Amino acid sequence: MKIIKVFVLLLLSLLLSSSSCDKKVPKLEDENEENVDTTMKEMPKLLKIELQRVDTSMVKSDQVFAFDFFAKLFNEELSGDDKNFMVSPFSLSMALAMTWNGSDGDTKLAMQNTLGIGDRSDNEVNVYFTKMKNAFEKTDPSTKLSIANSIWTNRNVAILPNFISLNKTYYNATVEAVDFASPATVGRINRWAADNTNNLIERVIEETKPFDLMYLLNALYFKGVWASEFDAMNTSKMDFVTDSVTHSKVDMMHQEANFNYVHNETMQLVELPYGNKAFSMMVLLPKEDKSLVDITQALQEKNYWNNLRDGLMDSKVDLYLPKFKTEYSKQLNDVLIDMGMGIAFDPGSADFSRMSNRSAFISMVNQDTYIATDEVGTEAAAVTSVGVSLTSARPMPQKVIFKADRPFVYLIQENSTGSILFMGVVKRF
Repeated sequence: MKIIKVFVLLLLSLLLSSSSCDKKVPKLEDENEENVDTTMKEMPKLLKIELQRVDTSMVKSDQVFAFDFFAKLFNEELSGDDKNFMVSPFSLSMALAMTWNGSDGDTKLAMQNTLGIGDRSDNEVNVYFTKMKNAFEKTDPSTKLSIANSIWTNRNVAILPNFISLNKTYYNATVEAVDFASPATVGRINRWAADNTNNLIERVIEETKPFDLMYLLNALYFKGVWASEFDAMNTSKMDFVTDSVTHSKVDMMHQEANFNYVHNETMQLVELPYGNKAFSMMVLLPKEDKSLVDITQALQEKNYWNNLRDGLMDSKVDLYLPKFKTEYSKQLNDVLIDMGMGIAFDPGSADFSRMSNRSAFISMVNQDTYIATDEVGTEAAAVTSVGVSLTSARPMPQKVIFKADRPFVYLIQENSTGSILFMGVVKRF
């Protein structure tokens, strides 16, 4: 009987002890949940952009325009200062599309052919840019991407209401009528550029003139964190070989991880995703016996880029990538004339009669860009300014080495559509 009593007492003691412990568990779980919230936050879900057939066709046209534009600029720089540069094909396309809404006749046709619009209707083109702008800004909440448009018109000249309405509706453009004879107008336009690029680009216009009809601006800002960040402890000084006689010491980042990778007879290509992997930097490194010229020419071949992307495979990559920063400003008149838009720049032939009843022509197209890449990620921006004036990849090895210690091409794309936001080249330090 005593044994039974002792057993009961022990059982009660254990139950009480268990109950006491149970009361503490929720508190510990709450504390753990707080830790999870602050240190193990899940990456936002990837929102894939669904495209209709006309949109898919337009993306391909945009890619052709991007590579053609890049190649023309590459060749121009190659025969000049041969420096690092970076441009935004998407920013240029959007700014020119807004301008195209005011063109007519042969000018409209020339702009369509240059941009790759073809015989698509005005509505199809404008809806496409609306869709892409809205989708890009939402597809990865962990990546900061903003696209802004503005139109600054001459307050002394009547602008056709339909032109203003189209660009407000489809491009969410802010429109201001200003005095181009006033020096203060330059400051207002430049302030808008700075405000919409996180102050990375603070000056896009040097002066305005009384006979300017309008300025159309597109600002594109991007800030993304690598999905697989580099450890700053692994960054070290290494040689970057520009050519046989030019070597520079650079801060070379390093990590060994799994990335999408492909190579062919011309180049190695590695994809470095940001955030939830909606956006990626694609680094194109020429093979030892190839050059940047070979890459640029290859990218202009029909379907080359998409076929190369289709060959990407998950691979273990021993990756070396230099930290780099590029600031670039370029007037694009000659490049766009060479691409077939000459009539739009000709005061005697340009037709922008859907913009104003006054005769006008494109006087300048400028693009200012900035990019900085480090162990954490990339920050980039572009402002495209259009001035209109009045007339008076094979099977992969298990592990590869990708060492960007010589000139390379890079681009930043939205992955589900393949749209190219930025494209540049690093040649020297």
